[in-house]
Amino acid sequence: MDDLTLASITEREEKCLRIGATFVTKLNLAAFQNAVPMIRDLYVINNSAENSTHLELQIEAVPAFLKSKIWRIDALAAGQRCQITDLDVQLDGAFLTRLTEAEAATVLIKLHKNGAELARWQQPVELLPRNQWGGMAHQLPDLVAAFVQPNDPAVERLLKQAADILRRNGKSPALDGYIGGAKRAWELASSIWSAIAAMGLDYALPPPSFESTGQKIRGPSQIAESGLATCMDLALLFCAALEHAGLNPLLVFMKGHVFAGVWLKAEEFSTVIVDDVTALRKRVQLQELLLFETTLATQRPAPSFSDAILNAQQQISRDQDEAFEVAVDIRRARLQRIKPLASAALAARSTSTSAELAAVNEVPEPLSIAGPIFEEAPNLPEEGAA
Repeated sequence: MDDLTLASITEREEKCLRIGATFVTKLNLAAFQNAVPMIRDLYVINNSAENSTHLELQIEAVPAFLKSKIWRIDALAAGQRCQITDLDVQLDGAFLTRLTEAEAATVLIKLHKNGAELARWQQPVELLPRNQWGGMAHQLPDLVAAFVQPNDPAVERLLKQAADILRRNGKSPALDGYIGGAKRAWELASSIWSAIAAMGLDYALPPPSFESTGQKIRGPSQIAESGLATCMDLALLFCAALEHAGLNPLLVFMKGHVFAGVWLKAEEFSTVIVDDVTALRKRVQLQELLLFETTLATQRPAPSFSDAILNAQQQISRDQDEAFEVAVDIRRARLQRIKPLASAALAARSTSTSAELAAVNEVPEPLSIAGPIFEEAPNLPEEGAA
């Protein structure tokens, strides 16, 4: 009799209990390292006329990229909703680190009572390799800052070239950020422009709608090795070099395109994501911020830094408002604890042999492509000037 009663209750509850959830649809190592929550919302609704007790809600995944977890619900009254507030689940960082290609996964959530399944919810999740950005439509836009990798070994070599350019032009080779004011920041950015232009990179076409759907990212070391870069790769490379030099960079996303910018003073926007292009225009007009078209560094001969700046200014002009998507302030992202991914080259060092380490640390031959002539900074307002 008790078994029949339990079966009857279970049957009614199966029809009346429902799981609701909101999850990210793309997940990668950057999300794991920056503790981006995978679950945005999770709840159970009792649509029946009877109370339910002693419920267990369990999450698991196939393949097992997360650790199974159980939430216990002592009682759920008729017509009530139980909101799960503890949304933290433990992801398998080693699993995400090993991925070299995207892999399909399924998240499954089951509601049980006394071992009987009452409801289930499932959703596909795309697991991305460490070098793939998920795009603004599928991941937090802020997370693109994780792909700015100032500690990549190739960035150090690049900045050595920038320092040599400064020295040859009678400037201090110190990569000293904002210590020398706005003009010095402009000169540092100009030397980085000349150094990257001298790498002799070739432009690679990005995938369609990459700003929304994402793409695989070539890190600085891969760019230096392959000599190829999309607009996204180039913008991230410039941002990495600028950040390593002590400057505050940003990314500017347009429809189907992205380029870089840099603050000329030690400042940042109040939010990571800037969706108002007039905020950029205002700062550019005040000569506090400069933007530059990064893909021009792949042209032969490469245009001057001033030409790249003029090109970017035209892209954010009033008649281009519809093309603007967002800007991402890298400094503000760091203040909100979005950390850069460790470069693949650095990660390889921990498991490499002595011969392999020598290859990773090998300094390339001096650059042979003639870069643009280094430009002196224009007259800029001094800090604190009216």
